[in-house]
Amino acid sequence: MSRNGLVLFHRVFVEKVPSLRPYSSALALSCLHDQFFSSEQLSELAAIVDSKKKSEFYNSRGRSIFPFVSFVVSTLNWDVARKMSFSIAVNRFGLSQSLEIFAVLIHTFLSAGMHKEVKHLLRDIAEYNRNVGSNMFELLSPLVSLLDGAMRSQAYESLMYIFAEASMLEDALETFLEAKQVALQLSIQSCNVLLKCLVERKLIGYARSLFQDLKNSGPSPNVYTYSIMMDLYATGDILYLDEAKEILLDMEKVGVRPNAVTYATYIRGLCRAGYVELALGFLHDLQHKGLPLNAYCFNAVIHGFCQEGRPLESLKVFDEMKGCGFPPDVHSYSMLIDGFCKQGDVSKGYDLIVEMVNCGTMPTMVTYSSLLYGLCRIGEVNLALNLFHELRRQGYRHDQISYSILLDGYCQHGDLDGACALWEDMIKKNFVPDVYNYTSLIHGFCRHGHLKEALAHFQILVKKGIMPNIVTCTVLVDGFFREHYVDQALMFLNEFRDMGIIPNLCTYGVVINGLCKGRMSEKAWEVLGDMIKRGLLPDVVIYSTLVEGFAKMLNMEEAFKVYAKMSKQGVTPNIFTYTSLINGLCNDGRMPEALNLFEEMVQQGLMPDRIAYTSLIANFCKHKNMKKALEWFNKMMQSGLAPDVFTYTCLIYGYSKLLSMDIAVWLMDEMLRIGLRPNIVTYTALISGYCKIGERKKAYELYNIMLKQGILPDMLACLSLGLDCWEEKT
Repeated sequence: MSRNGLVLFHRVFVEKVPSLRPYSSALALSCLHDQFFSSEQLSELAAIVDSKKKSEFYNSRGRSIFPFVSFVVSTLNWDVARKMSFSIAVNRFGLSQSLEIFAVLIHTFLSAGMHKEVKHLLRDIAEYNRNVGSNMFELLSPLVSLLDGAMRSQAYESLMYIFAEASMLEDALETFLEAKQVALQLSIQSCNVLLKCLVERKLIGYARSLFQDLKNSGPSPNVYTYSIMMDLYATGDILYLDEAKEILLDMEKVGVRPNAVTYATYIRGLCRAGYVELALGFLHDLQHKGLPLNAYCFNAVIHGFCQEGRPLESLKVFDEMKGCGFPPDVHSYSMLIDGFCKQGDVSKGYDLIVEMVNCGTMPTMVTYSSLLYGLCRIGEVNLALNLFHELRRQGYRHDQISYSILLDGYCQHGDLDGACALWEDMIKKNFVPDVYNYTSLIHGFCRHGHLKEALAHFQILVKKGIMPNIVTCTVLVDGFFREHYVDQALMFLNEFRDMGIIPNLCTYGVVINGLCKGRMSEKAWEVLGDMIKRGLLPDVVIYSTLVEGFAKMLNMEEAFKVYAKMSKQGVTPNIFTYTSLINGLCNDGRMPEALNLFEEMVQQGLMPDRIAYTSLIANFCKHKNMKKALEWFNKMMQSGLAPDVFTYTCLIYGYSKLLSMDIAVWLMDEMLRIGLRPNIVTYTALISGYCKIGERKKAYELYNIMLKQGILPDMLACLSLGLDCWEEKT
C-alpha cells in the first residue's frame, strides 16, 4: 500500500466512520466487516492466523500492509497485531508509513478501550527510539497528528507511563511538557504516576517543579498528589518538615482534605526527626477534631518512642490506639516488643507476645527475633537457644538475622564453644556467614584473649572474598593491643588502610587507648595529629583517653596541653576528663590544684563521680590527713554516691598508718555490713597495722580469714607477719 493509500484508509476509518468512537468495539467490528471484507476474505485471513503464517499478511500481496492493518482493525486481534514490531515495520515499509500504521492501530485499540495494548504499541516505538538514538518527539509528532484531541491526550498519558515505568524520567517529563505545550488535557492520575516515580528516584528538584506546574496550570492536584509530596518531604533521606507542614496548610487553603495516609506520613516524619512529643500532640489534635486516622498514625508514634528508648510511653499510645477502635496489627506489637526487649524487659516482651496470640495476631520471625535479642542481652543465651529450637519445631523458618542475634549473644557472653556450634549449624542450613557474622565471632575471640583464632577466621573471611568492614578491622586492632602487641596493631592498621578501609573515630579511639595503656602517650599524641590531618575531628572520648594516659604517667604538663587543645577546638570536657586530671594531680602531690579543678568541674554543672571523690580521699589518707579524708567521705555520701571497696580501703589504710586500729576495724565491719567484700589491699593494711602495734595474734586471725576467702597474701602481708609466703606458694 502506498503512503497515500494508508492515509486514505485512516481517513475512512477516523473521519468517514465517526460513529465508531462512541460505540463498542463490537459495532466497530461489524461496520468494518461490511466496508472492507467479504466473508470469504475473512475466512482466508483467519486461516492464515490459525496456521501461524503471519508473514503472509506482509508478503501474500507484494509489500502491501493493507491486509494486516485491515484484519487487526476488523477483528481487534491482538495476537496478530503484536507480531508487527515497530522496528520490523520500519525495515519493511519505512519510518513514515510505519508511524501511520501504528497511528491507526493505536486509534483502533484506544477506541475499543484496550489501553494495555496501546501502551505495548507505544512502548515498542519508545524501544525503537532508544535503540536508534533518535529524538522521540520527532517520531511522536507525526504519530499523534493522526489522532484527535482525546486520543492524543490518552496517547501522551500512555507515553508518560511507559517512560516512567522504564525509568526514563527525563523523557516522561518532556512528554508532559510537550502535551502542555500543545494544550492537551492530561488527567491528574497520569501526572501522579510521573510525580511518584520522580519521588521514588529522589529527583527532588524535578518533583518540586512538576508539583508547582500542576498547581499553577493544572491539572489541579488531588489528595494523592499532595500525599506523594508529603512522602517526599517526610520520609526521604533528608527531611523537609517545614515543607511538609506547608503541604497540609496548602491542602486546607485549596479545599483538598488530607486522608489518613497523608497524616500518617507527616507524623512519621516528625518522629524520624526526633519530635515524638510533637507528633503525639498532633495525633491527639487529629482525634479531637475528628479527622481521618488509621493504625499507621499510631504505629508511627509507637515506633518513635521505642526508638528513643521509651517503651512505657509507647505502651500508652498502644492503649490509646485500642481505645480509639484501631486493633493493633503485627507491626504495632512487634515494635512494642522490640522496644521492651532492647531495654532488657524481656518478661514484658513475652507478655505482649501472649497477648497478641490471644487476640488472633500471629507473631512473625521478626517479633521473635526481638525476644531472642532481649534474652541474649540479659545473658540468658541458653534460654534464647531453647526458644530458637522451639520456633523451628513449630514451623518457623529461621533467617540470617535470628542466627546473627544468637551468634552475637554467645560471643558477647564468652560462650565461644556455643558460638562455634551455632556457626556450624548455620552453614548446614545453607546460610552463608556474612561480614557481620564473622565480625561477631572475631570480636568474641579477641575479647576473651583468643587472638590466634580471631586472626584465623579473619583469613578465612578474606579468602572467601568477603570484604571486611571497619568494625572488623577495629576489633582486631583492639585484639592486638589487648595482647600488648603494639607494633603488630599499628602494622595491621596500615595494612587495612592499604585495602581501602578508612579508619574512623572509633578506630583511632582504640589505637590511642591501646597506646596510653601501654604507657606510650607520646606516640598516642602523634596519632591524634595524624587523625586531625586526615580530616577526622577527635571527640571528647578520644581527648579524655589521651588526658588519662598522660595523667597516669604523671606527665601533667602534657595532660593539660591536651585539655587546652580540646577546649580550643570547642570540645567540652566531660566528667571523665576532669576525673583523670584530678586523679593525676592528687598522685603528683598537687592537692590545691586538684581541689580547684574539682570546684571548676562543679561550676561547669558536672556532677563529680565516685572516682573523683575517692581520688581526693586517697590523697588525704596518703598524707595522714584523716580529718579532711572523712570530710570528703561525708560529702560523697551526701551527694548520693555510695562508697565502694576502694574508698573504704583508702580510709582503712589511712587509719592503719596512724595505728588507729579500732576505727580501721570498724570501717571494715561497716564494709561487710553493706555487702562489700574486702580485697588483698584491705587485709594487708590491717595486718600491717596490727603488727606495728604488736597485735600479731589479731594479725594472724585476719591472715587466716583472708586465706579462707581464697585471697592469697601479697609480699607486704608476708613481710609484716614474718612469713615466707612465696616459698610456700612455690
